[in-house]
Amino acid sequence: MYASFDDIINAACVRKTKRTIAIAAAEDDKMVHVAQAVTERGLCGVIMVGNAEGMKKLIREAGLPEDSVELVDEQDPARLGLTAAKLVREGRADILVKGKMNTSDFLRAVLDKDCGLRSSGQLNVLTCYDEPGEKKLFFITDGGMTIAPTLHDKAEILKNAVPVLHRMGIAEPKVAILAANEKVNPKMPATVDAAELCRMAERGELPRAIYEGPIAFDVAMRPEAAAEKNIESRVSGDVDLFLVPNIETGNCLGKAIGYFGGGQTAGIVIGAAAPVVMSSRAASITGKVTSIAWAILACGEE
Repeated sequence: MYASFDDIINAACVRKTKRTIAIAAAEDDKMVHVAQAVTERGLCGVIMVGNAEGMKKLIREAGLPEDSVELVDEQDPARLGLTAAKLVREGRADILVKGKMNTSDFLRAVLDKDCGLRSSGQLNVLTCYDEPGEKKLFFITDGGMTIAPTLHDKAEILKNAVPVLHRMGIAEPKVAILAANEKVNPKMPATVDAAELCRMAERGELPRAIYEGPIAFDVAMRPEAAAEKNIESRVSGDVDLFLVPNIETGNCLGKAIGYFGGGQTAGIVIGAAAPVVMSSRAASITGKVTSIAWAILACGEE
């Protein structure tokens, strides 16, 4: 069980398979400090893509030994993402990390036919939350990519997300398929989809996990709420993964956890040919390092 972000970082540090990250647009003070943090902890190898002279200057200012990272000189701003993605595609790196560049440009590189990491499935955002007072970390998907997922989309999201938790060592994740309440109502499509996803799981059509839905957030989080509603639940108070019904729910829920609850967040993009770390430029160094550590766990062991 992962109780904190430190647990994720520590677990990634002791993985037998040494991974390497490729940072797109790494000519940035914050990304240099991220590189410093992961190399000092022995978390992974680092390839930094950007203006080599600019990166060297920042590296010297940070006191990071130049031989602890590999620099790839890319002078063309339009090719920063493509060059980094190609390093992953060609096997020189295992994880693609966004540096100081626009998210839409970065995603175009991820999806590029010739250099990118496009796969046959869809991309989803999987976010991890370290919430004060909770006994373990929990995960939410998809609050960043799929706007209005259909039943098929939701099944694909689960097929992307649940195996990531398996590779983290969570053998049978507890999955809450969120809706406004626990009763199936044809006027509330989220409840209908949740019930059908549970039936799909019973038929063995979804990855191994304990699925429950439709279920409201309060019941999923607190056994007391389940008891008050006379609901027998196998996941209440112990959820690993929340599947949200749409992007608005995931976005608002995640931000509420951070702003009202004081929780920390880390996130990765799943469904590509390799894990992708797409933290916002405003994310803390700790958040970025945790996302990289999580991506290392998502790679699994060879």
